[in-house]
Amino acid sequence: MRNRVKKLLAENVKYQKSDLTLMARIWFDDLKAIHYTGDIEAVTAVHFLNYLVDGHLTHWESATRIRRKLQAKHKELRDEETYKGRKEEEAKWKDRFSPMSMNEPHL
Repeated sequence: MRNRVKKLLAENVKYQKSDLTLMARIWFDDLKAIHYTGDIEAVTAVHFLNYLVDGHLTHWESATRIRRKLQAKHKELRDEETYKGRKEEEAKWKDRFSPMSMNEPHL
């Protein structure tokens, strides 16, 4: 999984900027592997959802965790503007939900 995510991040900046785009591509590749002899365009939304629920597709949390770790370690695999924005959002959540700030009201 790590190598798949790393390859995609290096391949195109759109995968660095958007977890939705990254996961869409990973799931597309998963579906191609499941239907290697069939027509991938014949896979319905219901089939897709069943594959997702049954655990046949890559878990979102696993792939995005790998993406975060890779981008933290390898600057060339991240879009700096997107990375800074994600770090700012992370800091806001930490500030808002840290044990120290739980006693303070938030607007």
